[in-house]
Amino acid sequence: YGKQWYQRRVRDSSFIAIDLELSGLGDRKLLNRKSHGASQSGSHKNYLRQVDDRYTAIVDAARTRSVLALGVSCWRVTKDVPDPCYYVQTYNVLLLSRENYTVEPDALQFLVEHGFDFNRQYKDGVPYTPSTEDMIVFKERKQSEHIRELFGAILRAQCPLVTHNGLIDLAFMYQAFYAPLPSTMSIFVADLQDMLKSGVLDTKCLAEYLVREPATYLEYLFRKCCKRYDEAVEKDKSRIQMSFSEHKAIKQWVNRVSCFATRRSAEGQELCEVFANHGHCKAGASCPKSHSVDDAIRSHEHKNKKRKTEGKKAEKEVSGSTDTGCHRAGVDAFMTGFIAANYAVYLSEHPGKAKGEDDKGSSGGKKGHYKSRDNHMSVTLEENKEIPLPAALDPCRRAVNCLTLSGKNIPLKIIKSTFVKPSAAHMRQQNDLMKKGS
Repeated sequence: YGKQWYQRRVRDSSFIAIDLELSGLGDRKLLNRKSHGASQSGSHKNYLRQVDDRYTAIVDAARTRSVLALGVSCWRVTKDVPDPCYYVQTYNVLLLSRENYTVEPDALQFLVEHGFDFNRQYKDGVPYTPSTEDMIVFKERKQSEHIRELFGAILRAQCPLVTHNGLIDLAFMYQAFYAPLPSTMSIFVADLQDMLKSGVLDTKCLAEYLVREPATYLEYLFRKCCKRYDEAVEKDKSRIQMSFSEHKAIKQWVNRVSCFATRRSAEGQELCEVFANHGHCKAGASCPKSHSVDDAIRSHEHKNKKRKTEGKKAEKEVSGSTDTGCHRAGVDAFMTGFIAANYAVYLSEHPGKAKGEDDKGSSGGKKGHYKSRDNHMSVTLEENKEIPLPAALDPCRRAVNCLTLSGKNIPLKIIKSTFVKPSAAHMRQQNDLMKKGS
């Protein structure tokens, strides 16, 4: 019954937010390889070569590492703009690969520190077999796996898919639940464009290119949206409304997590600037400085000259740390959806930013590197006109089908190319999905 309930919620979604927990990411230097003046010098071939090198590293990671958990957050619009209401159902699916895989101590330590239960994963995780060339032939082995059916339901829903810094998550899902990853980035992009006809929205891209937040890691954006939401309530301004399932039939599977709790440092504790800007610090729990996201937001607002007076208006909160449930796949998926829904309202009230402009109507922004991004986003808006989006997400249209590339001034565009065809493996999978959906 739980699977039927999931498929119904996915099928009725206006958009679906996803997140993964992984056993590692591989060589970070290759994954985050920075351009060396490629975009500035106009060396398009050099840029493409660096992107292909990064994709090669992603493919290697997806083939050798494992997906530990899949988070799926289904958002259905029950009342449209200007105050959209959503019915939200979120799933956290623990997974267990049947194949040997590489684990990275840093990744596992990070998950343990944030409450991931490896004992439960190995006891109750849904078994799955990552994609291999052999599985394309032996379909009966593939069709017996529930997780592939669950992923197939997302693709058949044909609604926008929302991610945060989603390129790696999309690659891992493709390899784990769909088919072997293509040999090149261009073929992978062609496959994604054909798979996700209603588009993909990357909240990191949205925050960086349109809203232009000072930091763009997931918990920062979530807490910032919570703060704006509270201000909208106080001023009776436009805001989203949410309702959650209370159905008795699924009560045994429901685990309630408070992801709205705040975390603030002890009085007088210095803020860790590395954590404040990037969401992580190499020192981890041993760092003597504050790793509070709320402190980071207040610090960034205090530096903004337009908000000088807000520096002394910090809320009265309990010192220390409160578990917000962050970095559980289901909670992170919900946060990702919450960010997208709230940014849509924010951008509807700031149409200049939705057009790639600042509050003064300039497309150049305060930093020179925004110029290349803005030119790119204006082209993307033309390309995205035909993508079917729910009205509640329409203000985000400019950022649809753009995925953040760390170290690059422009995002990766998920657009159809006349020179590249989708992979044969993808076409076979699409045919299977159509047969099951008919």
